[in-house]
Amino acid sequence: MASVAALGTSGAVRGGKFGGDDGEYTAPAEFPLVSTRDQFTDDAELKSEYTETEYETVGDWESTRASDDAELVIFVHGWSLGETDARNAAYTCQIGLEENEYDQFTVGFTWDADKGDGIGWNEGVAIAKQNGPKLAQWVADHNDSGGLPVRVIGHSLGAKVAVETVASLHERGHEDAVESVTLLGGAIGESVVEVDEAYGESIEYATTSFDNFHKDDDAVLGTAFSAAEWAEAVGETGVQSPDDAPENYTEHDVTETVADHNSYYEPGEGCMPGVVETFQ
Repeated sequence: MASVAALGTSGAVRGGKFGGDDGEYTAPAEFPLVSTRDQFTDDAELKSEYTETEYETVGDWESTRASDDAELVIFVHGWSLGETDARNAAYTCQIGLEENEYDQFTVGFTWDADKGDGIGWNEGVAIAKQNGPKLAQWVADHNDSGGLPVRVIGHSLGAKVAVETVASLHERGHEDAVESVTLLGGAIGESVVEVDEAYGESIEYATTSFDNFHKDDDAVLGTAFSAAEWAEAVGETGVQSPDDAPENYTEHDVTETVADHNSYYEPGEGCMPGVVETFQ
């Protein structure tokens, strides 16, 4: 049985057997982030000094935005990453987008993915779920202030944050709050995105389009995720019942183009050309 540690891309496992790596680019220190770092305990409990929707913005949000930006992409990293690797991952995604002629404002969402005794998977899932309302609050605040249209990209367990975000936006009545949600190797169950399941109705309500990029030989999802969740991941198999997918949901099989679990957003080796096509 593969260790669930393979689901992470932290420095300790970025070059691991199952996960591969994302190219290991280094972000500028002031790369812009929405952050909920250090808001949770190792037991996945929200610390008493924080609210359920609290977040902060860090980094340089002014000089890194071009005057002609028309959209904003927020990249949500996966399990086990510390803040430095989270920033690097978002920056890597930005490079991948730019190399495919999508040069828009890109930021990262960084969360306590590295909590738990020995960085626990169950704690990671619990914290990811609780970050949905936090990212949803940022989206709502951003939209209310006249901010750029938002696109969300979630990699691995970042997919859990992404779908919990649309669920929270739906609950609050924010219809079409984000232009798109894109899952890359999503570490959530293959059925939860269906219309009659946990997130299907919210996907239709809160986002204009929803795209799932999956790889049917993703070794991390096929071993570590399955062992941890006793289920197949939507990032490996796609939606369980395609006929039950939301109307705005589209599958993209990238088995032949993506090398490994951590390469989906890697410049030159991932599936970013296909991601950019969905933005057109």
